[in-house]
Order: sequence, then C-alpha cells, then structure tokens
Amino acid sequence: MLKKVEFIKQLKELVAIPTVTANLEANQRAINIINSMISPKASIKIIENGKAKILIASNSKSLSPRVGYLVHVDVVAAPHHLFSLRQEKQIVFGRGVSDMKFSIPIGVALLNELIEQKNAPTFSFVVTTDEEIGGFDGASYLANILKWRPKILIVPDGGDNLQFVCASKGVAQFLIESSGISAHASRVWQGKSAITPLARLIIELDKRYKKNNSAQGWVTTVNFGEITGGKSTNQVCDRATLKIDFRYPETDCLDRIKNELDEIAQEYANQLTITPLSTGQPTFIDPELPVVKDFLRVFQETYQQKINIQDNYGASDARHFAPYKIPVLMIKPLGGDIHMESEWLDVGSTMKFYQALRTFINEIQKQANKR
Repeated sequence: MLKKVEFIKQLKELVAIPTVTANLEANQRAINIINSMISPKASIKIIENGKAKILIASNSKSLSPRVGYLVHVDVVAAPHHLFSLRQEKQIVFGRGVSDMKFSIPIGVALLNELIEQKNAPTFSFVVTTDEEIGGFDGASYLANILKWRPKILIVPDGGDNLQFVCASKGVAQFLIESSGISAHASRVWQGKSAITPLARLIIELDKRYKKNNSAQGWVTTVNFGEITGGKSTNQVCDRATLKIDFRYPETDCLDRIKNELDEIAQEYANQLTITPLSTGQPTFIDPELPVVKDFLRVFQETYQQKINIQDNYGASDARHFAPYKIPVLMIKPLGGDIHMESEWLDVGSTMKFYQALRTFINEIQKQANKR
C-alpha cells in the first residue's frame, strides 16, 4: 500500500527529471526509473516508436485488460527551478505535479498490489512520453497499431479538482499554404500576394466563429495560431502559411470542418493548399452507464462529497481511443495551474484519490466473481 512519505519521495524523483517532450534522454531516464519501481513479477514491455517511449506494465500479457491506466511522463518546458519539488504543508509545487506525474506512483502501487492479489482483475499501467505534442507516436500507436484495448480506461489527465469529465472536445489543426508571384512593391500589379487569400480566409472564419469564440460554451471554436509570410516590406509576398486550430464537441465532426475550409478557400483554389495536421476525435461517456455510476459512487464515498460532472475543453491521449467506444474515466485530485509556474497538487487529496481507485478496481473484481 502506498504511503504518503513514499509518494512524495517518488514524485520528487520524477519531478527532478526535465522530461520535456523533446528531451529524449530525460524521458528514457524517467522510464527506467518508473520501471525500477515496478514489481519484478510484472509483465513489462518497453516500446520505442518514433521519438516516443511506451512502458506497458501489467499483471497479465493481455492487450485487452479489464482495466487500463494511461498516463504520460512528458511535460512542457519550464525554468530550471521548477524541476525541483517544493512543499508547503500538504501542497507541493513543481513542473508536472498535476500534469501528470502525480499519477505515476499511484499507477505503480496499484499494479504492484494487484500482482500480489489472487483473482485480481487484469490491469495494465501504461506510460507514454509524447502526450504534450499530440500522442501520435505513443497513445495513437497503442490504440491503432498495437491494438491495446482495455475494457475500461482510466486517464487522470483532466477533471481538475475532482470534476468527472464526461466529454472532451476534439481537435482539428490545419496548415494552409498560399502561393503567389513576387514583384516589387512599386509594381504590385505585376505580382500576386500570397498573404491576401490568407487574410480573407481569417476574416471569413472570424466572422463565422466570432460568437463561439467570444464566451465559454460547448461549441466549435477556432484559433489562428501562427501566420508567416514575406521577406521584405517592399516586395510582394510569394509564399505564406497559416496554422489554425479548431476545437469541436461530439455534435460536430472533422469532415464538416474540412468541407467548410474548402468552401471558403474555393475563391483562391489555385493559390491555397490545405493540409490536416494534428486531429483527434471528441470523447464522450454517458454518466448513466453503470461503470460511471459505480466510479462516482466510490469517489463520493471516499471524499465524502458530491463529485460534479463537467465538460473538458482541452484534449488528452484519451481521444485516440474514442473510435473504439471504450469507457474513459477521467478525474484528478485537487491541484491545478498546469503549464504555469504555480502548478500545484494537494497531497492529502491525492492519497484519497489513490484509495478511491483501489476500492473501485477491487469492486470490479467482486462484481465479476458474482456473475
């Protein structure tokens, strides 16, 4: 059973490793440390795919365990001092304490305990290293190539402060390249600007999504994230690019968004090329499902409080499993300010989180034994 002192010790060791996604050496070191925490009785597989590492540790060799527990060890960049755990009573601070290194000692403890139990449910603890850049070499590979398909998937990467996530938005990012003809600025009629079509595309999309973008809501939004073009003020630009990011709920779809872009771009079809970048489906789970009701009941009993249900505006690795209709259970202990210098985690709440997961997983097996 995981004790608070051991949890803090392990978390401190993990936070000290600067596992920014691009730091392959640091991520390898973190995977090695996590591996060393796991029981030698576990079935362990470490996969290198592209630039990602994937650690799969299980109490069986099944690719369809009863319960999957999916986390990531990579973090976003931070100043050096944030890679040192700081503690003030029950609160710890540091890069990744909430997003989401707290989940790793918990996953190790759950697996090690289940290995020693008779008739335990099959359980896989999985760690990836590329979630912060989309998870395409990690979680996507797991779901679509390796075909790792748990019956229930726990992903504690959303739902800050004990909010159960019933839906997460999908993501659709596009690169739009525009070509033109260069000319001197004093003779603009001899050239063709590559910037103008992108500017008009932005204006049209901004008009269509202005209401959606202006306030929080469960609707499709668009962000104009990056625009480049031109080499000199006195030259007609002959090449420009635009990167845009749509976030959409389960009531919308990627095809509709792509068709809308194509429709707007028709006027400049000979100048614009639209290429999908990172895409991922929305996730949705019905709160009335028995597994969700059981999960919420256990958490409410453990914390002695009501667990609210919410939508999640961000994306996680859970989206790679959306096509397979796997129930995704997403919630986190008290913590927050992820990707900020003030990122924090409540240790007391986290230990209750661990207890709730232990209870839930054990109840799964008790229910199976009754059948």
